[in-house]
Amino acid sequence: MESRSSSPTATASPAHTTTVFSDSLSVQQRKAIQDYTEVILRGSGEFAKSVGSRLELREVSVFERPEDGKLHAEVVFELDGSYDMSNSARNVHGGCIMFLIDVCSSITLVALSIAMKKEGYYVSQALTTVFHSPAPPDARLRITNKTTSFGTRTVSARIEVWDLTNRRLVATAVHNQMHPSQPKL
Repeated sequence: MESRSSSPTATASPAHTTTVFSDSLSVQQRKAIQDYTEVILRGSGEFAKSVGSRLELREVSVFERPEDGKLHAEVVFELDGSYDMSNSARNVHGGCIMFLIDVCSSITLVALSIAMKKEGYYVSQALTTVFHSPAPPDARLRITNKTTSFGTRTVSARIEVWDLTNRRLVATAVHNQMHPSQPKL
């Protein structure tokens, strides 16, 4: 485990951007996080592909939270907005913001499970979001995700979406997930 002040290491991500990883992650863990991100954002399935495929994995930090000594993660994504993300008012659509929150926080929770060497398949239980200000579709967005709890039954993350271009907080959210139950046949 590391403190948040340790020096990070940068590596190239599949999206041809530089991802900064905390030194506590092994080369294998970094690759697993990048591979999982690549599958989720650019793999099979067409839903929101034009948006998800443009997300850039910028930072992955795994650290011991000083308040309780537990391992946590912070993962940062960035994205250049475009008009395919806009609504009729010419702002980034709220549904698009929700998609970004969902997918980015889900990757964050899996990144922590990889760092902890635990099973990491979860489904959404609740996603509570507050919209603070609209973002124009040409804004550079930053999605910062921080894990808040990682239990045996549920895991959760806190998310902030920032419009970097106009220096405004767009939305905040809390995403709770759980292991899926087996289907009853």
